Amino acid sequence: MLIARKNSRRVCGPCAGHNDPYACPRCGNPRSYMVRGLCDRCTLHDHLDTVFGALPATAVGPYTRMRTALAECEQPRTALNWIRNSHSARLLADLLAAGRPLTHSDLDAMAQGGGLGGAQSVDYLRGVLVTYQVLPERDELSARVERHLARVAKRSPEHALLLQPYVRWSLLPRARRAAQRPAGSKHRIRWAYTRINQASAFLTAMNEQGLTLADATQHEVDTWLAGNPSTRYTVRDFVVWAARRGHSRPLLVPHRLKADPVGIDDDSHWELLQQCLTDTDLPLDVRAAGAVLLLFGQHLSRIAALPTGALSTVDGHTVLVLDRTPIRLPKPLAHVLAELADRPPLSGWAANSPRRWLFPGNRPGQHISGTVLARRLTAHHIPIRPARTTALIQLAQDLPPAVLAPMLGLHVITAVQWRRRAATDWSAYLETRRTGTQPADQ
Repeated sequence: MLIARKNSRRVCGPCAGHNDPYACPRCGNPRSYMVRGLCDRCTLHDHLDTVFGALPATAVGPYTRMRTALAECEQPRTALNWIRNSHSARLLADLLAAGRPLTHSDLDAMAQGGGLGGAQSVDYLRGVLVTYQVLPERDELSARVERHLARVAKRSPEHALLLQPYVRWSLLPRARRAAQRPAGSKHRIRWAYTRINQASAFLTAMNEQGLTLADATQHEVDTWLAGNPSTRYTVRDFVVWAARRGHSRPLLVPHRLKADPVGIDDDSHWELLQQCLTDTDLPLDVRAAGAVLLLFGQHLSRIAALPTGALSTVDGHTVLVLDRTPIRLPKPLAHVLAELADRPPLSGWAANSPRRWLFPGNRPGQHISGTVLARRLTAHHIPIRPARTTALIQLAQDLPPAVLAPMLGLHVITAVQWRRRAATDWSAYLETRRTGTQPADQ
């Protein structure tokens, strides 16, 4: 049997007597590329039968919605490629062959044990199962942090008695509170991972010198910090917690110095904003993300995690909720965001999953990452940090911190700092004007 290929007029045997030689012999749909003489959707049905057919009748129920959604998805090629080629799909087939419904605990055990594709494949599969409601949503931040803690404790069991209470009673509660903000949990997971790793590294360094945490002095801390100052300052969180709980003497780890943010001039800032609002040659997602960045100074991780529900209509006006305060949008920006929300996803899992995000990503049910969004903006010459700095300074000049903080999702202390920076910049501007006109006045 021959296989019909794209741009070829050779057709397979079953199609020889069909009225349309370029239609699938099973369903009659047009086909541009076929596998075993069938279109993508029919081939997908066959693969789904193979994967889910191993389940006994008593265990099929939770997977019915997932199988139907995959079979009827707008882009069958995406689901077909996943089933054929991915480690996570092979992992799903192996698990379903066991004949019982999966649980989060089963996947956690597989992630800890390694195996096919490792923890990354397990987490990808978990995302698919949660997206299609086979598994319930859970506090993924807590689960991932606990799993990482278990890995670190397994490598260094002598540190577990200190790291476990630090993570569970200090690190996790703060991470959960911060994860409720629109930026989501991914950033907070990395934040927690870094602090666990640095705490373990510091304890290991002290052990290598024959010291316990209680024996460590400021000299040992300073020496360890000097070894790699760019990353080790995050141990401050653990050192402060240990001193407060009586596990060590008071030790000083200074905050890592940050360079003062540098903005762009006002003319360039408004020209970029005008380009995002009016230039239809730019990709729509770049225009929308760039406009929110330039107008509201939002961090890209928060822009990437904007849900579709953040955009709504109140009293006939389009509003955007970045944190707690609905912000009435100017018409050009409202039009760009509304067009983005109404645009169907072009390809990938975003086209096969329920629409939850203004900026959908390439993982099932997930939004785009801030890193990918940053690359897209940079590719179109939008300077991210300078643009955010200028936007926040302009807003801080006009709005008091008590208004700015809940509107943009900033901590009130951060809003006060931006207010002071804006006042400093304004004072410097006035001083420059006064100095520059003084000779003429004399």
